Amino acid sequence: MWSKEEFYREVVLVNRELLKDPENLKCTCPKVKCEWHGKCRECVALHRYYKDHVPNCFQQFINDKIKAIAQIGELNVVEKGKTPPEYWDYVREQDKKGNE
Repeated sequence: MWSKEEFYREVVLVNRELLKDPENLKCTCPKVKCEWHGKCRECVALHRYYKDHVPNCFQQFINDKIKAIAQIGELNVVEKGKTPPEYWDYVREQDKKGNE
């Protein structure tokens, strides 16, 4: 367990420095056509509301951890299919038609 001084120095101050770098604030989600790409706060809020899965940008590192745990029990893990990028093209087309 950290002391409060260690927590401040080794966690809070380090994290504040990390967040000063714009590279660390860029959206890492591979779903670049998604309406909420780059709007991480909104994206996470929607995922929290629906509680059906985690944001795509979190999935790979979570899946890697789950796969490692599943291997211990000699289980196979199958990933769910991803939403095709064409669906987001369709969303944009529909939005454009709705605005005309």
